[in-house]
Amino acid sequence: MELTDQELLSMMAAGDSSAFGVFFDRYSSRVLGLLVKFVRRREDAEDLLQATFCEIWRRAPSFDPSRSCCDSWLFLIARSRALDYLRIRRPAAELAAVPEPATDHDLTGGLELVEASDRLHEALQRLPEEQRRAIELAFFAGLTHEQIAGELEAPLGTIKTRIRLGMNRLRDSLRDH
Repeated sequence: MELTDQELLSMMAAGDSSAFGVFFDRYSSRVLGLLVKFVRRREDAEDLLQATFCEIWRRAPSFDPSRSCCDSWLFLIARSRALDYLRIRRPAAELAAVPEPATDHDLTGGLELVEASDRLHEALQRLPEEQRRAIELAFFAGLTHEQIAGELEAPLGTIKTRIRLGMNRLRDSLRDH
């Protein structure tokens, strides 16, 4: 019997390194693919892969399955590591071209962003499972429609329909707020 992701994370939270090995084997190639898309260099992506899985090991006790699926959580952590890396590695000339923020900056912008994020999370949770999973894999994990079809073992046309219907529901739900 194959262990679920949640079972593996629970075992990892208890310090089981063999569960970590299984989890790593299950996800490392997909996470590496995502990281290569972000940073463009395999060597850098491999370093980020290690950092991602170290963070997964460290954060396993705090994983909350009511907030997201395990793989979405994992891909979001990998994406965050890649974005952090890209911010650090930006050429100085590129950073100099970024305009300074206005001095009359609206300090409520950060709060509005958090509120919008919470509304989006709530709206995602109200979607049917099939639509939510397809959208999470597309937008948070950065997978193509073809990759999502393979991951969810569903026809490509079905995946495209799920994403389109889910996005329409999200739009309607967020517009109502």
